[in-house]
Amino acid sequence: RMIFPALEHTGQVPFDKVFIQGIVRDSLGRKMSKSLGNGIDPLEIIAKYGTDALRFSLVLGISPGNDIRYMPEKLEQASNFANKIWNAAKFIIMNRPSEEEILKFKKENYDKERHIYKEGSLKLSDEWILNKLNKLILEITNNIENYDLGVALDKIYNFMWNEFCDWYIEMAKVRLYGENENKKEKVQVSYVLNEVFTNCLKL
Repeated sequence: RMIFPALEHTGQVPFDKVFIQGIVRDSLGRKMSKSLGNGIDPLEIIAKYGTDALRFSLVLGISPGNDIRYMPEKLEQASNFANKIWNAAKFIIMNRPSEEEILKFKKENYDKERHIYKEGSLKLSDEWILNKLNKLILEITNNIENYDLGVALDKIYNFMWNEFCDWYIEMAKVRLYGENENKKEKVQVSYVLNEVFTNCLKL
């Protein structure tokens, strides 16, 4: 129906790919209906958990063509994840040096043409998390291009929660709050925190 009027009025096909997803079922796998009384009001869910949490819970674990089970525990998981992201953002912003210092560090240490950092400009932990991020970007790009949205979301969830928040941020705290506080190291680690977090949000 959408293609016919587009051809009639514009002479062009409006799209060449169609993503077919299953229906949303209840946690027992039954189709939602008034007679069963197992339907949900999305506005009530959004008021309690937020729009992003609802979207997350419906996309996580899906595969093309299969039905989606509405699971309340997934909403809790999604809400906790949103809270984790919020706390990470607050930590990065509170400990961030000036924008000028961040940009100066990048200009002096990152080769745009070769996409590499100057030798010695990063610590081993910085190189580790940036390598993990680069690998993640390639994998998720491939997942999205193949419409494996559930797989892509699971990967970004695990990376942000485990590698970034539970490992890298904890390692960064030593450099940010250490007794021998080094201004250069603070700028260095703040740059990496910002770079990784910004790309995670884009993903």
